[in-house]
Amino acid sequence: MSSKHLYLISGLGADERVFQQLRFPDGYEVHFLPWITPQPHEPISSYAARMAAGITADGQVSLAGLSFGGIMSIEIAKLRPIHQTILLSSIKQTSEKPAYFNWIRRLQLTKLPDFIIFQNRTRIVEYYMDVSSPEEKQLLRDYLARKDYAYSRWAFDVILNWENEFRPQNLVHIHGDKDHPFPIKYLQPTHIIRNAGHFMVYNRAVEVSQILAEVLS
Repeated sequence: MSSKHLYLISGLGADERVFQQLRFPDGYEVHFLPWITPQPHEPISSYAARMAAGITADGQVSLAGLSFGGIMSIEIAKLRPIHQTILLSSIKQTSEKPAYFNWIRRLQLTKLPDFIIFQNRTRIVEYYMDVSSPEEKQLLRDYLARKDYAYSRWAFDVILNWENEFRPQNLVHIHGDKDHPFPIKYLQPTHIIRNAGHFMVYNRAVEVSQILAEVLS
């Protein structure tokens, strides 16, 4: 029997700790696929190809991507065989992009200086991520303390301008109905977690793990 592998891709600026509350079904080897440094103005297709090179396991490969990691999971699925693509608090096609993306793009807000975009953003990000416990807030502040601004700007532009109609086979989309960055009114997820926000992978991990057990069985 061939081995089964699940690769996890975190959200923008996050790492494998964001998945630490999840429990995965037996029979899978679980790996974390880390973000890499983008080249200046690198298109998402090129970046996805370089990131996909980190998938080295033999056997059946599935992907689970959180937020921006979900977008990257779809881009990787365009390039290599993926058994199942699982989106967590993410979007899967152009029509699911929220309306406020257009305002950010038109106003060119991502071109503002670093000190305006990245300083004093903690409270706003805590609200949008829907974090509440001290542990969640500390984890988020650890991420925000990083000063990889070039990567963040690249990722913002990629997300705002992402266009996609491709749907991978065996696509699963798990979403909270209180998600702020990607409001559910624009989406058609396969699974909805009630009263869950963008950080549901951490603070609603029991429900997310139950769905993962169902879809990966």
